[in-house]
Amino acid sequence: MRKVQVYIEGERLELFNDEQIQVTSSVQNVQDIAKVFTDFSQSFTVPGSEHNNAIFQHFYENSVDTTLDHQLRRSAKIEIDLVTFRTGKIQLEKANLKKGRIESYTITFYGDVRTLQDYFGEDKLASLDFSAYTHSYSGSEIETRITSSSDYDVRYPLISSDRLWVYGGGGAQDISQNSYHIHYYELFPALRVARILDVIQASYGISFVGTFLNTDRFLNLYLHLKKAETFTFETNPTKLDFSYYSGYDTTGYIQRDVFNTTDDTVHIEYDNEDIYPSTGSHRLLFTCSSVSDLSATYYIDVYSNGVLETTLTGQGTGVIDDLTYGNDVGLDKTFYFMVRANASININIHFNYYQYRTEYYDDGTGNLQQIYLLYIFTATTPSLTLNADLDINSNMPDLTVSDFIKGILKEFNLTISPLSKTVFELMPLEDWYAKGRILNITEHTDIDSIDIERVKLFKKISFKYQQSESFLNRVYADNFFHEYGDLEQTYDYDGTEYLVESPFENLRHNKFTGTNLQVGYYLDRNYQKYIPKPVLLYMDSQKSVSFYFNNGTTTDHITTYMPFGQDTTISGTNYSINFGPEISTLKDININNHLFNSYYSAYLNNLYVKKNRLVYVKCYFPIPLLTSIRLNDRVIIRDKRYIINEIKANLTTGDVDLVLLLDFRKTLRTKFPFISIKTGGLLKTPIIFPNGAKQADIDVGTTGITVSTPTIYEDTVVDFTLPANPTPADLFIAENGDYLDTEDIFNYRSEYGEIEILPVEVTYTYEDGSTEVDTINFQVSDI
Repeated sequence: MRKVQVYIEGERLELFNDEQIQVTSSVQNVQDIAKVFTDFSQSFTVPGSEHNNAIFQHFYENSVDTTLDHQLRRSAKIEIDLVTFRTGKIQLEKANLKKGRIESYTITFYGDVRTLQDYFGEDKLASLDFSAYTHSYSGSEIETRITSSSDYDVRYPLISSDRLWVYGGGGAQDISQNSYHIHYYELFPALRVARILDVIQASYGISFVGTFLNTDRFLNLYLHLKKAETFTFETNPTKLDFSYYSGYDTTGYIQRDVFNTTDDTVHIEYDNEDIYPSTGSHRLLFTCSSVSDLSATYYIDVYSNGVLETTLTGQGTGVIDDLTYGNDVGLDKTFYFMVRANASININIHFNYYQYRTEYYDDGTGNLQQIYLLYIFTATTPSLTLNADLDINSNMPDLTVSDFIKGILKEFNLTISPLSKTVFELMPLEDWYAKGRILNITEHTDIDSIDIERVKLFKKISFKYQQSESFLNRVYADNFFHEYGDLEQTYDYDGTEYLVESPFENLRHNKFTGTNLQVGYYLDRNYQKYIPKPVLLYMDSQKSVSFYFNNGTTTDHITTYMPFGQDTTISGTNYSINFGPEISTLKDININNHLFNSYYSAYLNNLYVKKNRLVYVKCYFPIPLLTSIRLNDRVIIRDKRYIINEIKANLTTGDVDLVLLLDFRKTLRTKFPFISIKTGGLLKTPIIFPNGAKQADIDVGTTGITVSTPTIYEDTVVDFTLPANPTPADLFIAENGDYLDTEDIFNYRSEYGEIEILPVEVTYTYEDGSTEVDTINFQVSDI
């Protein structure tokens, strides 16, 4: 029998000698392909010993005052014979009493991935601090962020929320004419999704790692910041500063401090200092003593215990508003206040806190007497300067942090693997399988007891975005009988239907005929503005165009811009955030690297192989194997290879139940595919470490390629600089100088020249000293 140790926040629990602890692990499950699973245990019991009672702070007795909130999970670790098996959290489920005495506690263990929900709770994206990505809000700044190819995290896609832009013809909405330009204030900002992840990491003290997060396929993805019909500028909020305060009561005696000048907070609480109850109220009063622009509207966001409680609105000088709270049992609020405005202003805000009390006391004769008291605490804040900087938070769509993360996982079929309590690796499912080892576990398997079951496949798998009300989307749905970007995969089986649903809206765009100018519309069938669901957009490479733009000072002729839509081009390859195949509205070609083909098809193709089976086997794993096996490792039993659907491990006995799927992928771990580039130059390439590798050495040989980092020690996006092809193919050109194209928009090329293949070797060194060589084959065509 193995010795299992369970720790809660560093304290080792006492366990029953015969208690069975079974942990179930799963990441990608055949019955729920859109969910990310993790490690979790069946509930098990631990004795109600004096030591455990102290750890659980006598949960069974509610008269005991504790410092714990038993609704929350607590950090935990499981060891087997002192070797770490898993880290995560433990939830106390219940206490079990017999004859009035505590006998045991029932608890459940959850792996680190499940604890992400504990970090996020129901927090909204708008509650996080995006001030690092603010910028000066001006027409000239917006114009630059539309036209420049520089690396901006905040951009302004050409999407109209107010009027139907047209191109050509000279009408009143013709943006090809100087007189009917696009106005800068018509546009909403968009924030790079990678930067949103950065803010989430900083807010919760966690880290997301993985090479995919540093590739252009992810970095070119933006979230459109639109939660209103019409854009209204607001300054970046500034915290109200309590640099000076005073306080007194009706007798002139200062009772206590309510201001914290270190973090600029105000604290109020239930006040009952006497033997007999006191009644009364607490009042917060805000007054504007001076403001540089009497026509400006300013807002005070009131945060109570870290959560936005209400917003007060003011204009000009005088009393802004007040808030009143009864002196009720349980009152305990810490406030801070953020000030913002719809224009650049200087403002002074005067703050008063009043506490009204009616106290009762014994006058010594047994009679109760009452006294009325008023406590006044005053803070005079320094003059605040609210600059004309964009407030990202006030434009953030109404979306919880949890739903945002889940949505991104669904878009790219990402797995989350915990590397520690606070570090999580995100990667596409097939990249994750590529890291796995091939393990022969035949000797640890009871091959005389194997159950084989048919895979209960779905007859239809649907991939859907939230329905868009844009008239372009509605017309498309009418004509093609499905929503733009959605996909339904239908199979000839009698199973159930399965839905993978994104929380985002997929906005169809329109390119004006004969131009590279693509725009979108938040206008419904009646050309009325609407507020969309959160919208994801891909940014493509800079294009030459011709339209007019008014930046508030001048009307400029725009000749280049950064287009937004559903697709992006990376090293000559097109990628789409449509779930299925659609004709690119920008490029007029079918994009085959859509979300299904790029991130879902490999798993499903393997799943739907007619020879596939769901296999149930029983094993006995030695401790080194039990503590090192990963869910992306593929296992061999006799002459067949499998991927792991689920592991159920009894930690105390070493008995393991495996649910497996036959694996029809290549026998060896996935190697690098051919990587094509049309011209020589910089090419960013992810190098992903297989499980157990500690170092990778990159050898470019005599290819003429230069590499940014020849030796790496973890998954890394490596910069390769490729030389031009010395024997490029010639393209046929017409008399007018245009290239001749096929019906599919491919250039005609001559029979001369050839594609150059440049091999680069990557040698992995494993923890045990063994090595493995992969080859990256770069193809340079120069056409």
